[in-house]
Amino acid sequence: MRSFVVVTLCAVLAIAILAVGANAGPPWGPETPPFNVEAVLEPTAIGPEMGFGLVKFRQPNDAETTVHLHVWVRDLLPNHTYLVQRATDTTVDDDCTGSNWTMPNLGMITTDERGTGQADLLRPLPASLLGTEIDIHFRIAETATAASGVLESACYQFVVSL
Repeated sequence: MRSFVVVTLCAVLAIAILAVGANAGPPWGPETPPFNVEAVLEPTAIGPEMGFGLVKFRQPNDAETTVHLHVWVRDLLPNHTYLVQRATDTTVDDDCTGSNWTMPNLGMITTDERGTGQADLLRPLPASLLGTEIDIHFRIAETATAASGVLESACYQFVVSL
């Protein structure tokens, strides 16, 4: 009987440890408020009809305020270099009115012979922005002064965290 109790207690302890581990999550910031964004990029009026992309905008749970961006595009011009840009505004209302497209750009992405490309970029944010909530949207543009990008995202919200 005593061994049955010991085995049962060990099983309960193992289940509790596994449950805590399953809820530990990745090393990225929490999702609420939105510390991470997955922005879908769709064609604009000047973009290719079938163009598509994704920006994974992540801020790790560490002492830095650096954002990691993984950008992926497809069905754009082959063997072509594009600029990755973002614009923000501090009126958080799901209406991205910011036209302050990043200068300098977040980085560049070059497509292969099929019009597909990806880039891993970093963007350090000033510590003075900690806790700041913003509306943010992204675009893929051909030049730094482009009036419009070939791909652009909807409006997302982001909170700068530590």
